[in-house]
Amino acid sequence: MKLSKRIVLMVTSISLILAVVACNRGPNDATLTSNVKSKIASASGLATAPVNVETKDGVVTLTGTVNSEADKSRAEQLARSVEGVKSVTNNLKAKPPVPVIAHDDPLKTQVVANLGKYGISGITVTVANGEVTLEGALPRAKLQDAMKAANEAHPKKVNNKLNIK
Repeated sequence: MKLSKRIVLMVTSISLILAVVACNRGPNDATLTSNVKSKIASASGLATAPVNVETKDGVVTLTGTVNSEADKSRAEQLARSVEGVKSVTNNLKAKPPVPVIAHDDPLKTQVVANLGKYGISGITVTVANGEVTLEGALPRAKLQDAMKAANEAHPKKVNNKLNIK
């Protein structure tokens, strides 16, 4: 009787151990990689981004380039949300933001103000499609300041049509 109780107890213990081990085993790395790729591919803004996904022992590594820091964070969140992922190493690179080019009127105002800041007057400033044109006569010593003043407003281009006195 004692022997049969021991056998039943051992069989039950072994069954429990096997059940716990089986429950702790999550999806394999290939499945995790596939699931993460699917989530990223279905996300708006990330679907066309060249994001590479690799998984080793449940740790997902993201590499590639995305359009913004927000997209980089979003990809990481999506990877973390996949069941079975232990952690995420985010090596994605965000493209630098495109500089905003000022519209013509505010651009002209900024260039004129910058010229005044450098003590330059008598210069005609025209702006067309984000390109600044400087015209007039200027002492050679002030040429560098005039160009600096124009460039500080971040135009597409500065056309120097200044005459040096």
